[in-house]
Amino acid sequence: MKITLALLCLGFLLAANAFAGPDVIIKQHAKDIRDQNNVRQGVAPPVVPVQPANPSVVTATPTASTPVQKSLAKLRADLVAIKPGAPVTPEQKQQIARDVQATAQGSKKPSYGTAAGLANELSAALAQKSLSDSALSRLLTDLAAVLNPANIQTAQMQAICSDIRAIFETNSLAHKDAVKIADAAKAIAAETHP
Repeated sequence: MKITLALLCLGFLLAANAFAGPDVIIKQHAKDIRDQNNVRQGVAPPVVPVQPANPSVVTATPTASTPVQKSLAKLRADLVAIKPGAPVTPEQKQQIARDVQATAQGSKKPSYGTAAGLANELSAALAQKSLSDSALSRLLTDLAAVLNPANIQTAQMQAICSDIRAIFETNSLAHKDAVKIADAAKAIAAETHP
């Protein structure tokens, strides 16, 4: 009797799972389209909170930063050091270019010239007006994706570069200057994307 009941329950679960497939795929596709439209309009992509696998277990040990996280923290500090209205020194631009190169962890790294091009555009924009903390975090997330594009499709890469442009346009940067930053990111993507 117990075996029959267990088999019956298993059958119901498998049937429910089989019928849930197409609607889940359609729902995910709709979310992807929504996110792409939001990027085109300059709206920040939704952040999905990461939940631990076992929420009842709390670990007290701090997690070590990855090399990408360390590089992004250094890049953030160097970008924040640029103050609006103050001249950007060549040393600051060089350091940003080195930070950009250090953030790339894959087999394909951007050349120093390409990284310097992005550093010049970023420093010029931030010398006009600094980014809010949330916009800077979004920019760094996008740059990390451009520099480490292992599992990113070409369409996603284009959306990321569009998001970089949108970040600066919503920060009141002239369209042509925001496009220059996005183009510099695309140049890096061309060198790093497999």
